[in-house]
Amino acid sequence: MMSLYIGLGVLLLLAAILVLLSLRSRQISQNDIQLHRRAQRDFYRQRQRELRSDLDSGLIDQAQFAELERDLDRQLVTESATEASSTVTRSKRVYVLLVLVLIPLIAVLIYERLGYRQDLALRELQAEIVRDGIDDARWQRYQGLVEDILEQRPDSGEHLVMMAMLYRQQGDFAGALPYYQRLEVLFPQDPDILAQLAQARYLVGNRKVDAQTRSLLERALTINPNQGTALGVLGIDAFAGGRYLEVLAHWQKLLIQLPAGSPEVGVISGGIAEAKRRAVAAGNLRGLEVSVALAPELGAAPSGVLFVVAKSSDGNPMPVAALRVPLLTTQEWPISLLFTDADVIRQGMGLNDFSELSLSAHISRAGTAIRRNGDWVGKPIQIELNTVNEPLSLSITEVQGN
Repeated sequence: MMSLYIGLGVLLLLAAILVLLSLRSRQISQNDIQLHRRAQRDFYRQRQRELRSDLDSGLIDQAQFAELERDLDRQLVTESATEASSTVTRSKRVYVLLVLVLIPLIAVLIYERLGYRQDLALRELQAEIVRDGIDDARWQRYQGLVEDILEQRPDSGEHLVMMAMLYRQQGDFAGALPYYQRLEVLFPQDPDILAQLAQARYLVGNRKVDAQTRSLLERALTINPNQGTALGVLGIDAFAGGRYLEVLAHWQKLLIQLPAGSPEVGVISGGIAEAKRRAVAAGNLRGLEVSVALAPELGAAPSGVLFVVAKSSDGNPMPVAALRVPLLTTQEWPISLLFTDADVIRQGMGLNDFSELSLSAHISRAGTAIRRNGDWVGKPIQIELNTVNEPLSLSITEVQGN
């Protein structure tokens, strides 16, 4: 920031020097003009006397005298007009120089008035935090600078987000709430703002989804059906209310978006598994227990996604159902899963609509359901659904393409 002020100071100094030089030049020019005017008047009077003397002595007649006098008058008028034009030009030059001084002065005033000085200080503080880390003093300075900026520019979305995130990172959702509310007014169609406002309301309101919070979440999902925060909050609320099919609908969409190996994968996967078990126990889902093991000779599993796929024997190439499980960094084997109607891909159908299924499992290195060379695969098993009374076992035994 100091370099900015130095630069402005230099500009103002240069402009002031130019104005002073112009004023000095103007003073000199005024003296020259006065001398020139005096000389003009003396010449005009002398020339008039000479013409009058020539007329009296008979060197010129009255008509010639009148013509020469008119020429003398025209010469005086022409020289006076040229002199006035030169004066106007010099005056305009002074005005231009004054404008050059006023522009940086006005810029400085606007800069101060709109709080852009604090923006520079904020950027310097952010660089300091990145370099030296954060402490209470820096947090307070950061908060104070952003609040000062918002006093000058209350509709600055960037700084409203900063304040909301500042309180959010401190776990103070009550403090973040008014900033999210202001952001909603500015950006009513931003699904992330709507979802984060709803989440703040949910946490401040003793983890209850009231009508307004639900409306915000539904608006967010209408704009972006995969908005992760909204899916997460609705899933939590559904779980608390025992609506386990809703939990699966929301969290299975959320799980697909999470990066493999992230801590959130384990939490959401565990929640989905528990919701399935409770839904099956309540008679709301048909479920098949599946255990997926890894052959010891393959060693540690690679990072990727585990797919368990069920296909039918009706000739339709589209799978009946699929489970997608992002693997944890420290994944334990075997993995116990529950295949349910919620995993059925074919629209309007459930597991009871099929008498026989082929189950297979593979680990996709690229995270796709289609097998590729380098993926870890196992042989499929055939099952008759009506005869399944115990957990099913699948094994991953080889690397495709080796």
